[in-house]
Order: sequence, then C-alpha cells, then structure tokens
Amino acid sequence: MRKTSGRRPTIGAVAEAAATFGDEKGVVGRPVGSRKTTKEEDKQVLATFKKMRPPGHGVDSRFIHSALPRTLKKKVTRKTVVRRLAEKGYRPEKKINKSDPGPALMKTRLGFGKKLEGKTAQSWKADLQAVGGIKEFTWYPKALQPKFKRLRAPWTYMTKAEKKLPAFVRPKRWFPKSQYKSVKKQKVFGFTTSSGKMLAFLVPSPWSTEKWARLVKTKVAPFLKAAFPNRREFQILLDGEKVLHGPAAKTAFREHKITVLPSWPKYSPDLNPQEHVWTIAEKELRLKEQDDDSFEQWKKRLVPAVKAYPSPEKLIPSMAKRCAQVLARSGAMTDK
Repeated sequence: MRKTSGRRPTIGAVAEAAATFGDEKGVVGRPVGSRKTTKEEDKQVLATFKKMRPPGHGVDSRFIHSALPRTLKKKVTRKTVVRRLAEKGYRPEKKINKSDPGPALMKTRLGFGKKLEGKTAQSWKADLQAVGGIKEFTWYPKALQPKFKRLRAPWTYMTKAEKKLPAFVRPKRWFPKSQYKSVKKQKVFGFTTSSGKMLAFLVPSPWSTEKWARLVKTKVAPFLKAAFPNRREFQILLDGEKVLHGPAAKTAFREHKITVLPSWPKYSPDLNPQEHVWTIAEKELRLKEQDDDSFEQWKKRLVPAVKAYPSPEKLIPSMAKRCAQVLARSGAMTDK
C-alpha cells in the first residue's frame, strides 16, 4: 500500500482503514433530485440577469455571477448560473450578422486552405514568425454610450424567440450618420510573434504607405530581430489593408528580409489570428472605459488593452485549425 506521493502510510492509518473497510459508506453530495438553489434564489438569478441584460445587450456569465447578492454569489458557481438561465430558455447565441463572403471569395479562400492544409500547428509556428494587422477603435461620447453597449455585442444570452427580434440583430451601422459626427476613431497596429511577444502602437494620422514603411524600419524590423536573434529572414502574415502592402512598404520589407505570406485572401479576418487579439482588446477596453472619458484619456488605454491578450503564443499554431475549418466550410466564413 503506497500513497500517490510515494510515501508509505503509517501503521495507524493502515489499521484504521482495515477496521472500517466493511462499514457502510455515507452518501456524498446532495440527495438525488435536490437543487443547489431555492426557488427564491432562482428568481434572484433571473432578476440579476434581466437587470444586466436589457434587450440586445451583451452579457457574460462572469458578470451575472459577480452581480449576484453576496450570500448567493458565495453559494453558487458560474455553472449554476448558466444552468438556471438555460432552464428558462436563455442560452448563449450569436446575433444574426451578415458575413457571406460571396462565391468568388469563397473559391479563393478554399484555394488558400487547400494549399496549406498539410501544415501542422508546429510547422506553422516554425515557418511563420509573426501575424499582424490594423484595428480601428472608436470612442463614443457619453450620450451614445448606452446605445453602443447594447448594439456592439456579437452574442449574448437569449431565447430562440428573442434572436429574431430587432433589438438582438446586429446592425450594419451602429448609429445614423448625423450621430457619427460626434464619435472619434484611432487605429492601432498590433503584431504577435510565434513565441508570444507582442508589439502594438498607435497609427499616425493621416496614414500612408510611406509612413508605414518608416515604421517597418524603426519599429517592426527591430522588434522581429530582437524576438528572433538567430534569424536573418522573417515571414509574417498581415491583413489586407492596402497601406500595409504599398510599394514603399514592399521596399522596406525587402531591405529587412521580411516576406509577407502570399495568397492570403482579402476580406478574411477569420484567417488572421491577430483578429482574436482585437476581439479581446475591445472587451478589455470597454470594461476599463468610463462614460466621462475624454478622447485623449480613452486613447491612452488602447495599447495596454491590446497587450492584455492572455495567450499570444497560441495564435500562430491556430492557423492549422483555421485552414481546416475553411476547408470544412467550403470557403465560407469560419466565425458564424
């Protein structure tokens, strides 16, 4: 008889185990059919949920659980919250969203997947040194914040019936053009290596391929050389923004022996792992922002929000899965 730690049990412990071996064992856990929560507590869970999720608002089980009354929060886990919502028909559902790439682009995406379907996660990590792209974040003044928070969420807990209601359909435009005049925008360039190192900086305005070429020389190339000191050549993946692939940029890439992964299909954010960074950064940014933030205060939070991504080393290996998914969907978007 040996413990899992490798140490032998004491003689007393062996004797006690032998003496009680035949005793009837007590029942562990709650009796069959009983519930962890009372009917009143179930009502509290549902009331908290409805308060935090007005129609169309995105909400996560973490936030519902954290908003429960203190005693109930200590008693139940997030899983219990999810179960109670499911009992009432509320399940995590993606909002209806238009994302059909069309037959021509589907064919291009399918060709991209077929060309690279043999690459494993490890070979992607070895062959691709970094992925990157540009994301435009938007600052909304206080007057537009409530409506924006309701509309922006790509998914939320909803019933099947609610999914078809106008409030739960993700619009193509958040606001009328007249209201858009009061918003401000800021682009961020983000870059993530196969080893998990991250580079992010605010994109200057106005933006041009010549300015980008200078940033390749002063920021991107030095970052790659520091991240991979034993390499002399680099292959990267960038999104399809034209500025990133202009003549001046191509010259800068050649000077620093940087190759951009060829044949990447345009309008395919689901095939660029950097897009997942933007998704998490958007959530981080909106959690930290205050309704009264000025544009300058808000802008200071952008780069930290991008760098808060929790597992950057997993992005490039995920390319193997992304290519498999695009093949399985015959070139359709993989994020539906």
